[in-house]
Amino acid sequence: MKLGNRDPEQQELEVLKQIPVFDKLPHRALKLVRSLCHVRHFKEGEHVFRTNEPGVGMYIILEGTVEIYRIHGDSEEEDVLAEFYDGDFFGELALLDDMPRTASARAGAYSRMIGFFRPDLLSLMNRNPRIASIILLNIARITGKRLIRTNERLEECLLEAGKELV
Repeated sequence: MKLGNRDPEQQELEVLKQIPVFDKLPHRALKLVRSLCHVRHFKEGEHVFRTNEPGVGMYIILEGTVEIYRIHGDSEEEDVLAEFYDGDFFGELALLDDMPRTASARAGAYSRMIGFFRPDLLSLMNRNPRIASIILLNIARITGKRLIRTNERLEECLLEAGKELV
């Protein structure tokens, strides 16, 4: 997603509008959410977060790339689980709970991101519960779709292995 030459706030609002977590929010609500967000810059190779750190919130990539990976066993070998680019988001489950991160995130190139953290969402819940409810419902929808997709993949793997999903 190329942002063009518009002012940064307008660019950030346009990106937020495309993020499913903020789906169906009116423009004024998006502006309120943007006012609660934090712009972060990461150098190539710099960690956004590491496995087992407490989850504090989600990130939206304005420009750059991020790799999500896990260290495989004691071998220190990395398994790349996902790659994200301009306009992508990750880490949204941390808005719901501070469970430890299950993977690490590292900038693949210089990256500029917006962070939307749990304290921001909690503040929004106090200031405007309607907007917070829309965001929470969107996260639930995203999580539900991902769970269905994961179950389908698990079933395919089990069928290939000659087993049934219980």
